[in-house]
Amino acid sequence: MPPLPISAFVVLGLLDEQGDATPYQLRRMIEKGLGNFWGFPRSQLYWEASRLVRRGLIVERREQGGRRRRILAITEQGKDELRLWLATPTQALSEIRDEGLLRLYFQPSGSEVTEQQGETEELATVSRLAREQHAAHAARLEGYVAATSAMRPGTPQRAVLELGLRFERMVIQFWREIEQSPADLRRSAQGWDPEQRGDHGDGRDRT
Repeated sequence: MPPLPISAFVVLGLLDEQGDATPYQLRRMIEKGLGNFWGFPRSQLYWEASRLVRRGLIVERREQGGRRRRILAITEQGKDELRLWLATPTQALSEIRDEGLLRLYFQPSGSEVTEQQGETEELATVSRLAREQHAAHAARLEGYVAATSAMRPGTPQRAVLELGLRFERMVIQFWREIEQSPADLRRSAQGWDPEQRGDHGDGRDRT
């Protein structure tokens, strides 16, 4: 039997933590918590629930009346699978998919913008991007602060949220600096020669 993907352990972990839940309730839990650091499409949630039922790691029942919603619950086998995964060492690193950074990365450098008008427009674009990203991350930070106040200190969940707070503050500072001095990106790129510096793009000096 093929190994379970990480998304399966998201479902198992939530059911182990919260108890019985409908797929909709699981989705709301993701949106309010771990969705902040682990993207999880809604369609994948329903697919994983069905897969875990087939493998006997969760059970499904229907409400007797009303909307006859699907109620999911983790089995003892599912709990064993979750504990084994939690105890398995990992060297997995963070993956960042940030559209703001992607847009900044592909902005023309100082050597690619020669006309003064073009440079002015490019600087305005960078400044606007930084301003928008600054505002977006400030709003997310505000949400994290509110969530922290409602979470008991000294828990693993609170620790993860604390890391989110630190990360957002760092990102806000980054975009604030870009917003205040977008021309610095042009200035540092002009006249730069990686061969003269001994920098071959891998961070090592070969001079």
